[in-house]
Amino acid sequence: MKKYRVVRDYQGGEFGMDRDYTAKEWLEQMLEWRSADGIDDEDYERERGYWAKAIETPYGEQMLIDYIAEIWQLEFEEIKE
Repeated sequence: MKKYRVVRDYQGGEFGMDRDYTAKEWLEQMLEWRSADGIDDEDYERERGYWAKAIETPYGEQMLIDYIAEIWQLEFEEIKE
């Protein structure tokens, strides 16, 4: 099972650091962050459903990680176990 870690916060802090999560766990984290940022709208469940299906596809995990990286200006690295 692949895990991903935030290795850089481009805003200069340590946002998201020290977490080794699967794509599914990052999806849940992303939804929590959205809510904390006040982006809790009617598209919340639709987005959850979209990404839950997407991460089951061959490139879906990377698409989600790239999306999170872009929104919160983070750099991720895949963790080799």
